[in-house]
Amino acid sequence: MTRPYITPLEIDPVIREIAWGLLGLGVTALVFWGAAWSYPQGYWTIWLVGAGTMLAMGVLSAREVWRVRG
Repeated sequence: MTRPYITPLEIDPVIREIAWGLLGLGVTALVFWGAAWSYPQGYWTIWLVGAGTMLAMGVLSAREVWRVRG
């Protein structure tokens, strides 16, 4: 017995946005970790900039969700 159609895999949009946000934060953290590891003299400065970048990404993502949800 075969089905006449196949439904695509759909992920809840909220879960999808959260997953993309976490993926972006993870990649950003890895980039700044690599930069801090390769340039130890600027370790704390690099992590400070990285933390600011990740915070800004989180705030902008939350703002976008707020704007879309109304």
